[in-house]
Amino acid sequence: MLMSITSPRVEHAPATGSGGFSWRYLDLVDDRGDGLVLIWGWGLPFLCPPVTASPVDHPSINLAVYRDGRAMFYHLEALDPGRVSRCPGGWRFGDNLLQSRRTADGWAVDAELDLPVAGSHARARGEIRLRGPAVNGIDARGGPHVWAPISMVAEATAHLNFGGEDVRFSGRGYHDENVGERPMPALGIREWAWGRVAEPDSEVLHYRCEGESGAEGLEVVIDDGGRATVRPIEIWSESGRLGGTYGFAGFDRLAFNGRVIQAGPLVDESAFYLRFPLSTTTGRGWGERVRPGAIAAWWMRPLVRMCVTTPNRPSALLPLFSGPAADRLSRTLSWWTGPR
Repeated sequence: MLMSITSPRVEHAPATGSGGFSWRYLDLVDDRGDGLVLIWGWGLPFLCPPVTASPVDHPSINLAVYRDGRAMFYHLEALDPGRVSRCPGGWRFGDNLLQSRRTADGWAVDAELDLPVAGSHARARGEIRLRGPAVNGIDARGGPHVWAPISMVAEATAHLNFGGEDVRFSGRGYHDENVGERPMPALGIREWAWGRVAEPDSEVLHYRCEGESGAEGLEVVIDDGGRATVRPIEIWSESGRLGGTYGFAGFDRLAFNGRVIQAGPLVDESAFYLRFPLSTTTGRGWGERVRPGAIAAWWMRPLVRMCVTTPNRPSALLPLFSGPAADRLSRTLSWWTGPR
């Protein structure tokens, strides 16, 4: 099997296998299709940690904020492991408090964010809240790559301040986890497609992996009480084209198991990763496509480094790809001409 699905784990912890990974993912989408994505964990494959490394030595946090089909803020930070510690209900990642926990009513996420902005003395600060049912009804299964839907058909809010912008969102929230005990390139996944669409009274998820021996995928429908119905994706078709700037393109129309989902213009694009809004006649959400084998391409590593805030010697171009989009050029010039 290329991937397995399981019920939520109460404990979020690093993977134990060398080169493994464990991250929690939260997103929010409002009625306009605006929103955000927050990811925190260890061994994030996009940062290319060594395949022999212990995941606990490679923590990271990522926040992307979208409005009108564009990223208005982006931050990807590789943290010193000494700046990560447990706290009640979650973890501290640097100056950020990240609590994801089961409650009497379901599940809650509280994120208190305090992020550096490259090329500036300012900080990006804010809070993200999610309240929703805990996903239930999934038979736990093991495997080298496990996907755990945690909470959806959830209410989420965000209040963020960066670069003089005071941003507020209110909409549907989604929360899940991915865990692997082997390095991503060793899992045999050539490409995966994932997405979630917030329908009025349910969440419709898909997760499809392609490998050398074929493809397998799951459709998961979560009702407003958190109850999951899981079935295999038996009929899958794609049409149209999204992206391709770096040799990796997606599709603007997906159809599976009698459903049709439209993908909008890309909000994130690289040679190994695509992120885009999704919509149906009654719902909105986010989708992604990933090509794991291209993550560690030698020619991509310097480009990835330009986007990553690191404890030591970050790229001279970091402010051009990180922080608020509105002032990236001025911050880059300040970064070059002033003390860091």
